Amino acid sequence: MVSNEHDPIGPLGTLRYVVASAARLAKDLVADPLFGRLLDVFTRMPMEDRETILNVIEREVDLRNMSIEGREGPLAGINPTKVNPNARLYFRVSEGEPPPYVPPAEIAQAMIRAAKVMHRAFQRTPDLEALWEPAVVEGLRRLEPAERESLRRLQRRLLELADDAER
Repeated sequence: MVSNEHDPIGPLGTLRYVVASAARLAKDLVADPLFGRLLDVFTRMPMEDRETILNVIEREVDLRNMSIEGREGPLAGINPTKVNPNARLYFRVSEGEPPPYVPPAEIAQAMIRAAKVMHRAFQRTPDLEALWEPAVVEGLRRLEPAERESLRRLQRRLLELADDAER
């Protein structure tokens, strides 16, 4: 094997360096117990879901890293500071069966989030009612009468709770 006079390491030295780097990387990955779990989940994930889920993870991690690196504060008003342990990657769809149990804390979070979203939407778009009311009416028509009555009871109770919160 002829050594290049401008390359003091030579091809064999370069190969040793690459193999040693790969060995260090493999050792670091094997030592991390979460990496094994990540690989396990990925291999169990339905093939058709992988691309979308990886895109979601990449987008979220990139946003988080940009917020960490940004010196001027939150990026465009967004400051993802901690992981949401209740995050979901799949929509929950109830098809004719009662929906699954949802913990009270999760319901409270959803109610607060919905209230904030609706508040901002009504502030920004005065004619929003004309846009969303037909869709809401159509959705309500799909509910059973007992479900609509439960919704009425919930709305009455929410008004009472809103009054209590202001006292």
